[in-house]
Amino acid sequence: MAGRPPRIGIALGTVGLDAREWLQRADQIAQLPIDRLWIWDHLIGRGATPRPALEALALAAAALARCETLRVGTLVLDVTKRHHAVVASWAATVASYAPGRLLLGFGAGGDAAGHLAAGIPFPPTDERIALLESSVAHTRAALEGGPAILHPAPPLEILVAGDHAASIRIAAHHADAWVAPADTFAAGIVALRRGEAEARRRPGSVRALVLQELRRGEALTTTPFGIDPVAWWSTRSADGADGAIVTVREQSDVDALGPLLQRLQ
Repeated sequence: MAGRPPRIGIALGTVGLDAREWLQRADQIAQLPIDRLWIWDHLIGRGATPRPALEALALAAAALARCETLRVGTLVLDVTKRHHAVVASWAATVASYAPGRLLLGFGAGGDAAGHLAAGIPFPPTDERIALLESSVAHTRAALEGGPAILHPAPPLEILVAGDHAASIRIAAHHADAWVAPADTFAAGIVALRRGEAEARRRPGSVRALVLQELRRGEALTTTPFGIDPVAWWSTRSADGADGAIVTVREQSDVDALGPLLQRLQ
């Protein structure tokens, strides 16, 4: 592919696997030309039959410790599940042994069933949006040496996810990156860039990432990315994407990644 290769991150599913199996797949993905390994934050798998999910922060810490060149991001931490001070303390600890390789992704939370199953309150949308904004602000302040942690962490980027207008505004004003699904990305990035201007930030300050989701039971090779990654990226790039995140679930998806990514080099 002519020009600079696109920045493609890989989101590795966490539902229905044991930790050893997930880490083995992460090791395989780490050998590929990817931008970052992304980790979902689910308590249970979605669907009619609940399935257990691995814990995101534990996996992120383990993956960063296992591979000294791997970059990792959370996609995304629901602010309804963890207090910002706890997240900041965890992030500072991990960043101390993996400086520059961790990105914290936050979202307002969209999995009501998972919260209900765990006995965690799931507030209305406006309350969750307010919590998202305050969590991003407090986490950044803590990581820069606020009272929640003992020592400032190495520089650490923050991502905000979502196509809700308020989430986009928060990303435009306070985040380093933003992500939204492919179906709503084109409209969302217009609002993102407008929000940047309103916040008097430099145009393009917030990296815009497009998400290629993978439905349960769907194979990577049957998605638009899997069928023709070059054409898929050409469309996403024309929409204004600075990079992409592609979801994989099964071992067959991981095995298919290498040839697909090679076509984009």
